[in-house]
Amino acid sequence: MKNLTSLALAALGAIGVPVAPVLAQDLLERVTSGATIAVGTANEAPFSSINASGALEGSDIALLEAILAQMGPAQTEGSLTEFGALIPGLLASRFDIIAAGLYISPERCQQVAFAEPVFAIGNTFIVPAGNPKNLHSFEDLINDPSLKAGHTMGSRLRTTAIEAGVPEDQLTPFPDGPALIAAVKAGRVDAVLFPALSAQTLLDKANDPAVERAIPFHDPIINGKPAVSYGSFAFRKEDAAFVEAFNAILVPFVQSEEYAEMVRPFGFTAEDLPVDVTTASICAG
Repeated sequence: MKNLTSLALAALGAIGVPVAPVLAQDLLERVTSGATIAVGTANEAPFSSINASGALEGSDIALLEAILAQMGPAQTEGSLTEFGALIPGLLASRFDIIAAGLYISPERCQQVAFAEPVFAIGNTFIVPAGNPKNLHSFEDLINDPSLKAGHTMGSRLRTTAIEAGVPEDQLTPFPDGPALIAAVKAGRVDAVLFPALSAQTLLDKANDPAVERAIPFHDPIINGKPAVSYGSFAFRKEDAAFVEAFNAILVPFVQSEEYAEMVRPFGFTAEDLPVDVTTASICAG
């Protein structure tokens, strides 16, 4: 079909008929016309990942496909990349949407347009079995400068830790969850900073008795508020018309019992769903 379209455009151009390039279509036009939409993901289960057969799956993917189905006949295809390369890849048009449990933050809002929040998640540590350093909070890291903590490259958790007072030289980036698990097992870091829901999924998948989740974990209080992170889908800023149309369907759906049922198999509880918060308020800081 793409080849036929290209040939038709070339023929029209040859006889002097002005033709707009196909790539000039904005995202809203492409979704409503049934184009294939590339979705950037980084194997951030349970939010999004690509399974062994190459298909996208996860809570973000289920929600994205439910919303897109109401907007038009577009199809989606996954584009797997490292987490830290998601926003650069979106801005370079290597894909059209980020669906990877991406946290909304004032810094990221300067680069991309976020849909309204679809989850609210606290954080945790992944530690060696038995939690030998007795780590349960960012305060524990602050109180012992010899401790090192790993995090995913590009993760908002690095900023959260720094805002909570953890020195930058105690924080080390790694490309993905498996690399972080390997680092804590090898003693390269004493703990891994990870979103609580994703940490449990990562540990369940690893099924490794050498590592565990630090329980309890005490989220820091920053500017008088618990450091709970809100996440959603991200788009290029020039796709503002699409984001507006997307939100018009997304917001009432996320507030529905149908959405709660949809994400429950991915480990979500009522506490993981956003309430009375907007992307604009998060972007404002």
